Amino acid sequence: MNTGKKLLTERFFLTWAGERFSWTVRMTLKMKDAVDGTLLNEAVEATRRRYPYYQVKLGIKKDENNSEYFVYEDNQLPWAVKAGQQSALLMSEESNQHLLSFSYWDDCIALDFFHVLTDGTGAYNILRTLLYEYCRRRYDNTLSREGVRVEGDTIAPEEWTDPASLPKPDNLNPLPIPEMPKGINLVTQAKTGLNDSKETVNILIDETLMMKYVSDHDTSPATLVSLFLTRAIARLHPDSDEGVPIVVLAINRRPALDCPLASQSLAGGLRLALRNEVRDTDIDFQQTVFRSLVAFQSNKDNVIDTFWKSNDNMDMLEKIPTVEGRHQAMSSAHLRTLNYASACVSYVGKARLGEAEKYVCALYTEADAPYSIAIEMSAAGGTFCISWMQRCATDLYLDAFLDEFHQIGLETRIATRQPMTVAKVADYRHIDS
Repeated sequence: MNTGKKLLTERFFLTWAGERFSWTVRMTLKMKDAVDGTLLNEAVEATRRRYPYYQVKLGIKKDENNSEYFVYEDNQLPWAVKAGQQSALLMSEESNQHLLSFSYWDDCIALDFFHVLTDGTGAYNILRTLLYEYCRRRYDNTLSREGVRVEGDTIAPEEWTDPASLPKPDNLNPLPIPEMPKGINLVTQAKTGLNDSKETVNILIDETLMMKYVSDHDTSPATLVSLFLTRAIARLHPDSDEGVPIVVLAINRRPALDCPLASQSLAGGLRLALRNEVRDTDIDFQQTVFRSLVAFQSNKDNVIDTFWKSNDNMDMLEKIPTVEGRHQAMSSAHLRTLNYASACVSYVGKARLGEAEKYVCALYTEADAPYSIAIEMSAAGGTFCISWMQRCATDLYLDAFLDEFHQIGLETRIATRQPMTVAKVADYRHIDS
């Protein structure tokens, strides 16, 4: 069991999250039929029993030097399931102190979670189990469980193990990353007004057509969308003196860290810049450049090196004895982030929800991140979804982005748009030690 042990990988989001950015994520399954709340509650309980390492609440302890640190404590209360689109307040009585919860309304099922607990890869495992448990009750009790984790499985120790608790590898040889040019800051340099709140626009593309394009052009959905986003920003910022568009592309660090089963939040980031010398070249050349950037920055030693550097930074912050003090020290991180990149893109990969995926129409993902524009991508039910989250008061950047797809003949459709609906988190830095 990991309960009672000092949290390590989790420290980054625990230290950063606050009122400005909750670092919470909502994944919403749009089903083909109205959701049965009774069956969903049963499915959630069966899912909970499969993931003991997510049956936790947050605690604070002190070491021999009276320095505070976070731990997980066992939490056998049920995962909260709310009727309605409003999410539960995470880590409060409303969520039974859990770091995740569920909601349902009409034909939708939503999973809300704190990025401290896990990332998109871990959340997909939960969704696969939940969907299987729900659909076998709702539709077909002979539904195949192939590729799905279910209650009664033997849980491998590797699912529990935080790679940050293992010895730091020796003899790493990360490739030197060229210095980045000045990036366009879409808070201080946006060509449109910015709202205090964020809006989510869910854009749908036929998955078959999307995958045919990326296959024909030897690219990937995440690389293509990152390029299109930088091209759209560049189009609206033609003056090279403003800087260059830079996108942070999230990656799964498990393969590089040799921990494919790990349950923690192990997403990393690559910086993809549309440099001035590439800006006016044709799209095929730009795709080649972006593929090379992804391959170069995501080589194994670089990913491992950045993982351990992040942990080393958290170790340095722990010279401050209180968790509140560390948060205040890191409170300017969002300002550095905005100078670090113009926007961010995340794609966990095809959801691969198993046989139960035939009952799903689409999967939408929202995340509360620091940028004025952020994209979360998913693919399920034959549909590729781009969830565009913006503070922009107009659709200036969105329209330029959608036009990139139009230019290559990929039809897009806006399915929904609404205020961002991610969960909030309770004050967890002042809980009883």
